[in-house]
Amino acid sequence: MPSKLYIICEGQSESAFVNKMLCQYVGEKTKWQLRLIPITITTSTRKSSGKVFKGGLRNYGKIKNELKKIITTGEAVSTMIDYYGLPSDFPGYNELKKFYTSIDKVKHLEKSLLNDILKEYSNVKKDFFIPYIQLHEFETLFFSDLLKLKDFYLEIEEQKAIDKLANETEGMSPEEINNGFETAPSKRLAHAINYHKGKTIAGPMKKINIDKMRERCPHFNEWVEKILGL
Repeated sequence: MPSKLYIICEGQSESAFVNKMLCQYVGEKTKWQLRLIPITITTSTRKSSGKVFKGGLRNYGKIKNELKKIITTGEAVSTMIDYYGLPSDFPGYNELKKFYTSIDKVKHLEKSLLNDILKEYSNVKKDFFIPYIQLHEFETLFFSDLLKLKDFYLEIEEQKAIDKLANETEGMSPEEINNGFETAPSKRLAHAINYHKGKTIAGPMKKINIDKMRERCPHFNEWVEKILGL
């Protein structure tokens, strides 16, 4: 069993979630035998100053470069990236038309990513690489228990907007909330409340516990199971 698992995160929101919530959850479940280390994808570096910009997945090469850094050391690694907005050069992307449901498409992409990495790095232990793509995006997890956000967003108008959003999505599985430009989970939240992506996401997210996320989001639950299975 590895003592640590690196998680390559698409942005600061995902990194904050791993660092502020998932680390403790997995630590408690494994009696602190497994430590999670989030790494935000590097998108660019300014040559003049050397400043590094992180967050976002503009092309497959960005995440593959981050994976290479970890895989070549023999450490265990996973990913936390969004299906929504995935770049078209991602492994298996051109074959998505063969699949009807979003979950089948995501599982195909995860398998394609695994195969691409194992093909290039044949000495990698298969169980030490856990590809994970969030259906449809990170903000999906808020919809596991949306009304809990009323404990964080206290303004009357925000409370009403959360109630309205909860009613609009009632009966929908969080992972099946669609990925349209105006109807993706993040866009729905932004229309309802003063929601900002980034490091500050940990505050409202902590109102929803991970067990509830696992209960409402089967694909997310599968990922957590694999992590605990290490």
